[in-house]
Amino acid sequence: MELLIGASLGTLIGLLLAFPAIILETSRRVQNLPLLIDVHVWRGKKLSEGEIFAVGLFLHLVMAMLYGLMYVLFAQQGWLFITNAPYTIGSMLIFAFFAWVVLQLILLPILGIGLFGRKEGPTVWFETLISLLLEGALLWIVIQYYSPIFFVA
Repeated sequence: MELLIGASLGTLIGLLLAFPAIILETSRRVQNLPLLIDVHVWRGKKLSEGEIFAVGLFLHLVMAMLYGLMYVLFAQQGWLFITNAPYTIGSMLIFAFFAWVVLQLILLPILGIGLFGRKEGPTVWFETLISLLLEGALLWIVIQYYSPIFFVA
């Protein structure tokens, strides 16, 4: 049950963090807000402006969902070996940093975005770092609300 709640909360927080981009990019006021990765080429196909936004939003929500899911999994299994303190702000931010490293070195190259997202822009590494750190901080705040019932270390 906690895994499902963690994944759901992660996705909802990701959606909350994406609201400025959703509102401003769909109204055509601003393009390329930092929290969404702009993927210009997907599996060899050059994407249109709308497709770039949709793929970026999809990747952002998947990253947020995986962060929530994987953090709870690591906490349940006792795999938070650095802090050994599940559901604390410190452990969530450290986990966010390690999730960022895995994203940059493994997942983005697999997706064809390149190491540290270099194929899509020089600031992708920073955008994803800020996004995951915000995700960790907001997830900690939300879990404090749910911790008496679920999320017990």
